[in-house]
Amino acid sequence: MLAVVLFHARIRGFPGGFVGVDIFLVISGYLIAQLILRESAAGSFTLIGFYERRVRRILPALLAMLAASGLAGWILLPADFRDFGQSLAAIALFGSNLLFWGWEGYFSLTTEATPLLHTWSLAVEEQFYILFPALLLLVRRQPFTMRAALLAGGAASFTYSVWAVQADPGAAFYSPLSRAWEFMAGALLAAGLLPALRWRWLGDMIALVGLAAIGHAIWTLSERSAFPGLNALEPVLGAAAILYGSQVAGSRVARLLGARPLVAIGLISYSLYLWHWPLIVFGNYYLLGPYRFVRLAMVLLAFPLAWLSWRYIELPFRKPRLLLSRRTLFLSAMGASGALAVYGAGVALANGLPWRFDAAVQQLNEQGPPPDYACAGRPVDTIRSETRCRIGAAGSRPSFVLWGDSHAAVYLPALDGLARRHGAAGYDLTSLGCPPLLPIRANEEKANQWMFRPARKRECAARNAAVTRFLAEERPRVVLLAAHWSVYGGGRHPDPEAPGGDRRAFEDGIRQLRALGIAVHVVLDVPDAPFAEPRRLAKAQLLGEMRRIEPLRAEHLRRDAPFRVIASDLERRGLVGVIDPGRLLCGTSTCKVTDRGYPLYFDGNHLSERGAMFVAPAFEPLFRRLAPPRGDQALIPASPRTSRDYAIE
Repeated sequence: MLAVVLFHARIRGFPGGFVGVDIFLVISGYLIAQLILRESAAGSFTLIGFYERRVRRILPALLAMLAASGLAGWILLPADFRDFGQSLAAIALFGSNLLFWGWEGYFSLTTEATPLLHTWSLAVEEQFYILFPALLLLVRRQPFTMRAALLAGGAASFTYSVWAVQADPGAAFYSPLSRAWEFMAGALLAAGLLPALRWRWLGDMIALVGLAAIGHAIWTLSERSAFPGLNALEPVLGAAAILYGSQVAGSRVARLLGARPLVAIGLISYSLYLWHWPLIVFGNYYLLGPYRFVRLAMVLLAFPLAWLSWRYIELPFRKPRLLLSRRTLFLSAMGASGALAVYGAGVALANGLPWRFDAAVQQLNEQGPPPDYACAGRPVDTIRSETRCRIGAAGSRPSFVLWGDSHAAVYLPALDGLARRHGAAGYDLTSLGCPPLLPIRANEEKANQWMFRPARKRECAARNAAVTRFLAEERPRVVLLAAHWSVYGGGRHPDPEAPGGDRRAFEDGIRQLRALGIAVHVVLDVPDAPFAEPRRLAKAQLLGEMRRIEPLRAEHLRRDAPFRVIASDLERRGLVGVIDPGRLLCGTSTCKVTDRGYPLYFDGNHLSERGAMFVAPAFEPLFRRLAPPRGDQALIPASPRTSRDYAIE
C-alpha cells in the first residue's frame, strides 16, 4: 500500500505506484485461500465464521473513516457534496467500484474532489469474497480439480481484462471480473500449484526477480498506461514470485521484508490506505494550484492517524467476542452501514445542500447540462433519418454540416438557435476525439490517451472517409469544421510524418470539398481554461481569486499558433472562411470565463451551453447568408430540437 500512498502524494519516482493495489489483491487471494484450505482440512472452517472475521477486519476502521469523511464533506461545494453522498451510499453497500465505473476514469478522478475514490478496491475485494469461499470449498477435496478451476477462472478473467482495456477501459479498471485473476494468482500459490522449493538460493533468486518486476512496474508504468490488462502482469507475477520464493526456509528476502520498519508499516497499512486519500482530498480542496507540499504534509499526517486507527479501532475489534458477540457484530455493522448509506443518499437527493453557500458561489458552481453528444459518433449512413442529428428548422433542406470533435459539439445550442432564427437547417456529424481532415497524432506525453490509441485512430479515419462520401452525396452549401485543433498536432510525433504533413493533409481535404462546390468555414478553438471549470470558479469566488483564473490571451494564441498559421494561409488564398469565437471571449490581455456570474465553460476546455450562446454572434454573419428567401420562411415548421429550448440572448 505504500506505493499507492506515494503515487497519490505525487512523489517523483512512483508514477506506477497504483500497482500497489494489484499486489495487495494477490496477497489477499493467497492469504484467504490459505486460511480456507487450512481450516477446512482441520474441520474448523465455517462460512459464517469467515464472514465474521471479514467484518471484524474490514468494517470498524472503514466505518470510522466514512463517518469522519461524512462530517468533513460539509466543506465541499454542492456538486461535489452531492457526488460524495452518492459514493458514501455506494461504499456503505460495497458497490463504490460500480458507481465510479459509470463516472470518469480513475486517473481523471484522482485530480478531482472524490474523497472515497480509493474504496473501489475494497468493494472489488468484498464482491470477490461473496462467492469465492463457497466455490473453493466445493473443489477443495480434489486438488487437481481445484487448481484446474482456479487456472480456468483466472485465464478467463485475464482474457476479459486484456479485451476490456481497449473496448471498455472503465470496466477493465473497476469490474471484479477483470481483477479476479489477480486474486486467483495468489490462491493458486496457496493451492500448491508449484512444488515447494528446497534450495534457499533459488527461492531468494525468484523473490528478488519478483521485487525487481514490481520496482520496474512502479518506475515505468504511469497514468497514461493502458491498465490493467497485459500491463498488470508484471506486478502481479512479481508479487506471486515474492510469495513463492520467500516460503523457503531461511529466505534472506523474507528476512529483509521482515525488517521492523517494514513490519510496522505493514501493520498499519490498511488504516493508512483508508485515511491517506481523504486527507489529501480535503487538505487540497480549496487550493487553486497543485501544491505538492500540501499533499506530502497530508500523507505524513496519515501515518500517526493510521497508527491510532490500528491501535484503537482495528485491534480491539479483531479479538473474537471481546467487544461484541457475533450476532451483535452483524446487527451493528448492518445498522452503521445502513445509517451511512441513508445519510449519503440524503445528501445526494438534496443536491449537495446548496444553501450552505451564498448565491454568487452557487451560480458559479452550476455546471449546467453536459454538452449534447446524442448524435456524436452515430453511423453516417443513418444521419438523414436521425432527428437528433438535425440542426435548426426541420422543414428546410439541410444547407450546412457541422463536422468535428467534442469541441464542435459544444456549439450545437448556438447553431440550432441561429439556424431556427434564420430558417436554415443542417446535420450534426460530430464524433468525440475525431478531428475533421487533420491526421490524428499526439505529442509523446499524450500518446496513450484513448483518442490516440491505434484502434481509435483507425475508427476516426474510417469515419472521416464516410463523412466525405456523405458530403459528396448531400452537397450542402457550407461545412463548418471545428475541433480542439492544438491537441492533435505540434511537437514531436511518435508517428512518422514528413514535415508539413498536417498542412498538406488538411489542405487536400479542403480542396476536395471545394471541388464539390461546398464552402468551408474553419472554426478556430476557444482558449483552454484549466481553472474555468465551475468547481474551481466557485472556490476562486470564495477565496477572492477570480482574476487569477482567467487564461492569458497570449498563451492561447501561442498554443494555437501552428493551426492558426494553416487556417490563415488557407483563408488568404480564398480556400476557407475563418470564424474565431475566441475573439468574443478575449480582451487585450485575458479571456473571460464567466458572464454575469455564471460559468462560460463546462470544464477546462469545453464551453458550456451558456458559453456557446455567448459566442453565437461569431456565427451570425454565416447564418444570415444561409437564410432562405423571406417568402419561404413561413412554410418552415418548428425544429425537432425545440425541447432543448435554445434561446439566444
